[in-house]
Amino acid sequence: MNHKEVLVKNKMAYKDISRGVRLAADHAKYITWLEKDTAARQVAYAAVTTAANKVKTDRILGAVIPFSSSGTNLIYLPSRIIAVEQTGRGAVLATALANILDDFTFTPTNLLALTTPNIIEGVKFKPATVTVIQRVQTATTKEASRITGRLYYRHENDSVTGHFGKKIAADTYDSVMQAIKEKTPFIALFTGSANALASKYRFVPEDV
Repeated sequence: MNHKEVLVKNKMAYKDISRGVRLAADHAKYITWLEKDTAARQVAYAAVTTAANKVKTDRILGAVIPFSSSGTNLIYLPSRIIAVEQTGRGAVLATALANILDDFTFTPTNLLALTTPNIIEGVKFKPATVTVIQRVQTATTKEASRITGRLYYRHENDSVTGHFGKKIAADTYDSVMQAIKEKTPFIALFTGSANALASKYRFVPEDV
C-alpha cells in the first residue's frame, strides 16, 4: 500500500467515525421522541403543522366485496368509502379518487339496488387500499425535523386513501389494481402540470 492509498483509507475511516458520531446523536434524539407520550407528540406536531393544510377526506358507510370472497353468493363487508362530495383541503383529489374507485365499491344507493345482498357485519377486515399523494407546493427552504433537528425540505402534499374490492366474482386484487391504474382519470392524476407529475401512489392488499 502506497502513501496515497494510506491517506485515502484514513480519510474514509475518519469519515465513517464522524458519521457514527452524528448517527449516535440522532439516535439519542429519536429515542427521546419515542419516549414522549401522545400529548407531547401532538404538541410537537402542532408546532410544525398548519391545520388548514391538512386533508380531511369525507367518507360514507358503503361496502366492498373482499377479494377472498368467492362462489355465487359473494359477501359484502361494510367499509367507509370516499364520498363523492368533498369540502376543504384535498377535495378535488378526493373526489377524483372516489370516482375512480366507483366501479369497485358499493355506495348505500348501490346496495339498495341489489336483491338481498349478503352483507356481513362485525368481521375483522382491512380492505384493499390505494393512496394517492399529490405535490401541492415544493419547498425551497429547509426546515428542522421535529425529531432529530436535521434540516430538510418539507414539501407540501395532499394525501387521500380509498378502499376498494371486487365487483364481480372473477375479479382478483391484481386485475382490479391494474384496471384502476389504466383508468383515464387515474392516469390524468400523474400527467399534465408540474405538481401532478410529482404525484405518487401506493396500493396495499386487503387483510382478512
